[in-house]
Amino acid sequence: MSTVIPVPDNWQPLLSSWEELRHGYHAGDQDETVRACARRLDTTAPRPEGDTVLFWTLGLLMLTPYVAFGNPGPGVEDEVVAVLRRVARSDDGRACAHGWHPYEADVDDALEHLPASLEVLSSPVIQALDDLLPEDLLPVDYLDELEDEEAEPAKLSGSEILARWQCPRTAPGFARAALDYLGATVR
Repeated sequence: MSTVIPVPDNWQPLLSSWEELRHGYHAGDQDETVRACARRLDTTAPRPEGDTVLFWTLGLLMLTPYVAFGNPGPGVEDEVVAVLRRVARSDDGRACAHGWHPYEADVDDALEHLPASLEVLSSPVIQALDDLLPEDLLPVDYLDELEDEEAEPAKLSGSEILARWQCPRTAPGFARAALDYLGATVR
């Protein structure tokens, strides 16, 4: 049974480490944690869809607050920006049938909800239950902020949101969101 986001075997300790760094209490080498994620994304990004590109892109998204505000060492931001740009350009403007994607949620809301989302998105057992709610896959704050109940995310079922996570445009979209957070452009 497949999952929406393929993840490496050691993904949960990685996620914990990224969360610690994002919140400012990571005891390890912060710059090496960021560089390791960037290197993994850099080596994964050229591979075909279905690989762990989205996972590593979300990892860098989680690490962008540290890169933006945590005083990283020389070259760390440049390395992160370079790989994010490559991922952001990888969709080549291809169109899809979806009018809305998860990367369109507010970045800060997404960062808060991402650990819980990854639990759902990486679990074929949870996904097989077929009773996922939008709040299982998107930040509740984001859903609450939708003023127009006709906005597409407000009308989507859990399975429809899963399809948006699987869209080939999702990883490039999150890469663009991370670049925006860093004040960088795609170029």
